[in-house]
Order: sequence, then structure tokens, then C-alpha cells
Amino acid sequence: MDRDLTSILGMIALVRILAWLTPGANMLAVLSASVSHGRITGLMTGLGIAFGGFLWAVLSLAGVSVLLAAFPMLALSLRLAGAAYLVHMGLHSIMRTTLPGSGTGDMRKKMGKLQAFRSGLMVTGTNPKASLFYTSIFTTVVPPNATSADLAIIAVFSGLIGVVTYSLTAFVFSLGPVTALFRLAMRPVCIVLGLLFCGLGANIAWQSLHPFLPAPFN
Repeated sequence: MDRDLTSILGMIALVRILAWLTPGANMLAVLSASVSHGRITGLMTGLGIAFGGFLWAVLSLAGVSVLLAAFPMLALSLRLAGAAYLVHMGLHSIMRTTLPGSGTGDMRKKMGKLQAFRSGLMVTGTNPKASLFYTSIFTTVVPPNATSADLAIIAVFSGLIGVVTYSLTAFVFSLGPVTALFRLAMRPVCIVLGLLFCGLGANIAWQSLHPFLPAPFN
């Protein structure tokens, strides 16, 4: 490899951390799971997101982003599926506020570990923008003569960054003072989180469908 592997990993780490600090569906999913259901659920959601990101990293390195670009309807279907799932999560968050006991801490035990992992995986796994994100990183910092071993190290390293960053998110938003504040304002917080999820889903759906709409809608 012409470029030093350490510098490449450093650049990937910097970009991944900046992306993590930018509010989005991934951060919102871990935040919501952590304050609503506790640290373990938040961690499992974060692990699902990190695993989904790792899969997209592997697929991007394998050139799947080229396939998505060649078949726009496939990419559109994936994006709409992701948008629908975000809206589903938003509506679920809002509807939870109507359940008996929604003003107490009882709701914090209603999501299993596997369900939380699947939820995180769905959030990032159905979003082909993740493929474009990783492709843009790898195209910029990974030289074309990188060996298979180098690519494997890069993919695993990127996945580990996801594990660390989203675990940190789950830890922070499941701290006692944060969860205590959440209990005091559970209904409005659930509604706000739900609306944010629905807004993200609607925005993704609109951006995905906009190029296919008739002229008056463009």
C-alpha cells in the first residue's frame, strides 16, 4: 500500500466520529431506546446499527454501491423501506404515550435485546445512503492498490468505531439524571421523539420520490 494504513484508519475514524456527532436517524434510535428502555436496550440498538454499518462497509468495499447506482429502483425500494420503518418507530413512540402506565418507568422493560438489535439493524440496514457514505469515505482515503487484508482491517475498524460511539451514546443517555428527567416528562419526550422519527422518514421518502414525480411537484 502506498499510503500508510495508520493514516487511512485515522482519517476514517475522524469522518466516522464527525458523522456520529451529527444528529440523524442512528443517533436518534439509540437515544430513544436508551431513555425509554434502559442502557442494555440502548446498547443492543447501537450494536444493531454498528453491525448494519459494518455490512454496508463490506458491501461498499465489494462494489455494491455500483449495483445500486445501476438499478435505481432497487435503491428506491430500500430507501422507502427505511423511511417506512422510521415512520413506524415514530408512530410507535407516540402511541406508547396512550398506554396504561406510560407515565411510569414500566415502559423501560418492554423491548427485548434481540428486538432492540433488529431495530438498530433495520434503521441503518434499509438505508442505501449508508452505502454511499462508506463509498465516499473509501473512495477518498483508500488507494486502489489496497490488499484484501487491508480492506478487511478497514471494514472491521469502521465497525468497531460504530460499536464504541453508539455504546457511548447508550451509556450517556441511560445515566440516572437523564432517565429521571425522562420519567418526569415521558409523554412529551415520546411525542417529540416520535415526531422526529416521522419527520426523518417523511423527508427520506420525499427525497427518494422527488426525482420520479411529475414536473409540477419538482
